[in-house]
Amino acid sequence: MAVLALLLQAGVAAGTPAPVHAQANPQETARQAAAFDALHERLRGTELQREPSQSQVVARLDELHRLLPPRDALRDLRYRALRCDWDFVGEPAAQFAYAEDALGKSRTLGDRAMEANFLYCRGVATEQLQGMPQALPDYEQGIDIARAIGDRRLLADGLMLRGTLHSLLGEQSLAIPDLLKAQELYESAGLHDDAESLLQDIAVSYRRMGEFDKAREYLEQNEDYVRQLGDWSQLISNLLQQGFLAEEQGRLDDALAFYREALLLGRRHDSDFDVASAHLAMAWPWMLRGDYKRGLDLVKLAQQEFAALGDDSFNDMVYLRLGQGHAGLGQHAQALDWYARAADALERSDNRRYKAMLYRARARSEQATGRYQEAFADLERYIAVHEAITSSERGDQARLLRSQFDSDREQMENRRLASERALQERQLQALLEARRWQWVAMALAGVLLVGLGVLVVRQLARVNRLRTLAATDPLTGVANRRSIEQLGEQALARAREFGEPMAALVLDIDHFKQVNDRHGHPTGDKVLARIAATLRGCLRQFDLLGRTGGEEFLVLLPATGAERAARIGGRLRDAIAAMDCSDLAEGLRCTVSIGMATLRDDGDSLHDLVERADAALYRAKHNGRNRVESDAGPE
Repeated sequence: MAVLALLLQAGVAAGTPAPVHAQANPQETARQAAAFDALHERLRGTELQREPSQSQVVARLDELHRLLPPRDALRDLRYRALRCDWDFVGEPAAQFAYAEDALGKSRTLGDRAMEANFLYCRGVATEQLQGMPQALPDYEQGIDIARAIGDRRLLADGLMLRGTLHSLLGEQSLAIPDLLKAQELYESAGLHDDAESLLQDIAVSYRRMGEFDKAREYLEQNEDYVRQLGDWSQLISNLLQQGFLAEEQGRLDDALAFYREALLLGRRHDSDFDVASAHLAMAWPWMLRGDYKRGLDLVKLAQQEFAALGDDSFNDMVYLRLGQGHAGLGQHAQALDWYARAADALERSDNRRYKAMLYRARARSEQATGRYQEAFADLERYIAVHEAITSSERGDQARLLRSQFDSDREQMENRRLASERALQERQLQALLEARRWQWVAMALAGVLLVGLGVLVVRQLARVNRLRTLAATDPLTGVANRRSIEQLGEQALARAREFGEPMAALVLDIDHFKQVNDRHGHPTGDKVLARIAATLRGCLRQFDLLGRTGGEEFLVLLPATGAERAARIGGRLRDAIAAMDCSDLAEGLRCTVSIGMATLRDDGDSLHDLVERADAALYRAKHNGRNRVESDAGPE
């Protein structure tokens, strides 16, 4: 380890060329520093992501290294942070050692931002070396540092890493808040590419939670973005995720179409890793169709391709699919051998979703080979894992579990009925089989417990639906007064915690009483619903919208200052004015008056903020309507 640390310090272990600097004058050093900073900012943004191969990534890093000013320790740390993130593909041990060495240097220099960067890098290596849960402390420590120094981008990076880890562990109730907050921070920092790229991670979490419509919406939005950007690498990843989503919804033809497009892109760009990933993904839909031989051949092909790359990070899924393929062909002894390897690979990752798949598949092969005791033990493990997921995800995870339990309950019920018939036929057999049937009876008891769990899950889902109805205005579908006030208090607390601005817009439909009087209340209701839909379409994902009165709406804008809030208010006013209502009543046009206020630093409450926006609204009406007025003056 000491020798490796020395090599890393010299820049050899990471393939870093040793810096050679002639005696430079101050003007040359300043010019070099400016060139280094400009290239570093571009590489830290999106340029490295768009490089077509790892060799070209390394070439860009070497270019940055040649611009490093002599004896500039702080810029050397920034260079090392980029190399730590990008130059250790398939080398987690070397990445870990490199991050350790650089972490010590950043602490010696007192550079907190670089300290957080290297904690993140070490966490990424730890995930591969020791397992995902072991990486969490590094991410937590880096997030605390980023929050303490007020670096939004660094905080967003940490929340993205932690959220992705929680998602892989099946903890979607922890993952989604982290990922959404990271996207909000990227957006507020002007890092639109990073914010858009995060849509795919958010979609994956929603898919794993069973929110398929939400996942599809995010994936399609991300696909449009990466196609316009021309980022084929992200596009392949997106297509694979859309395939997984289609697969989970039973749309096997769609899933295979997504995988084939990903495979063609991987071949076109000579990306062996993406080709192997597409082959592995395509195997399961064929197995679900009953073509286990074709599926098994695809898994074996992917296994060879990953081995040629020296990449063993997918071994858990490769072994699991090999087991399922052999089981589908009736080769249960071979299937159990592969399941044993999959269990060893999953022990390190602690991926509960994959473990649940393994236990259920292995129990079937154990039952087929007469190993009833082991099958029952795996059934218990399967139930225990699902209970853990239910506990961690609560109401959100309940929807996913309901679908899984419904499927499993039907299969187990069929087995129970078959076992009962067999038991009746064999009641006169020798007492030597009594022990075997005791295990069968215990398995049936497990089925009943699962059935009870399904009922509990359904009840939780019903409660969640009622809670949603209680928080929603039934006419417009947006939050009602009580709900928008609760959400506003939470947004205000976040703004205070992170030191962010916040704005409120109070909107009132101009002359709405005349609409009701002239055209009737049903038409007025349709106008309200259409205006609410138009407002939703113009607002950002994290903005808050609620109906607070008959024709009055409240919009809360987190992380938004006065200038941006005024632009948003103007956009809302213009959108309502341009709204076509001729299908509701001939000549019908609608406008709104808007009052705007921003959060003050003097202990403003939500009530104070809205009250000032309301006062501005009255000025807007007094000054001619169809306009935006601020509590600080006309906008």
